[in-house]
Amino acid sequence: MERPIEEKRAIAGFVVSLIAGVLILVNSLVFFFAKAFVEVMIDMMNTIHGSGMWGRDISTVLTTLGIVGLIFAALVILGSFLIYIPGREMIGGIMVLLFSILSIFIGGGFFVGFILGIIGGALGIAKK
Repeated sequence: MERPIEEKRAIAGFVVSLIAGVLILVNSLVFFFAKAFVEVMIDMMNTIHGSGMWGRDISTVLTTLGIVGLIFAALVILGSFLIYIPGREMIGGIMVLLFSILSIFIGGGFFVGFILGIIGGALGIAKK
């Protein structure tokens, strides 16, 4: 009985893309911590000044950036797992490239995640 030939997996692309996705995830979580800090500062300023003159617009922006970052991170991580599946490397690599590039709008995983996402997506497309 012959053993099936094991298909080659794009392990380097998977690992680099997964690290990129985790960095983008951590970067987006920073927005939620910043939101909590800003809300405390707004409440403190409103207490000191006795009015509601300090708005919460920045809190809304930070929440939106955090949510968008979580979505981008999830899609980069999903793409990295697709890179690991033989026959799905191309779609996974394209996903990682696309959402890593889009993540630059939220900080790109402290910019390192952006760079690693581009490298990982390219390695996935090259099946390396």
